[in-house]
Amino acid sequence: MPITKKIVELTSKNYNTNISILGDYENSNNTSILDDNNGTILVVADRDQFYFKDQHRNLWLSVLDPFHIDGKQYHPELGDSYTLNHGVQYSFTTKEAIVEMASHYFEKHAD
Repeated sequence: MPITKKIVELTSKNYNTNISILGDYENSNNTSILDDNNGTILVVADRDQFYFKDQHRNLWLSVLDPFHIDGKQYHPELGDSYTLNHGVQYSFTTKEAIVEMASHYFEKHAD
């Protein structure tokens, strides 16, 4: 299934009351799906930047631009992972993989 169709499907389902959908993928620049109970979230920004954060605050990103954390500059490549001083892990993967993780998680909360 194309990624656009999968995101539209994911953001148009009815979920349990703990799931909030913010934005509309087809009509806004930013869309997110949030589990209010534990902070699990999928964010799509500018239709091209994707991230998924789980309840343990681990983060998967599709953004491959350099970034600064803990006083260091990182130049991530697809498949790279960085564990921060406080134990949170940032992993870089494809937007398709991120949407698949989010779909797997949020489908458990569909009505």
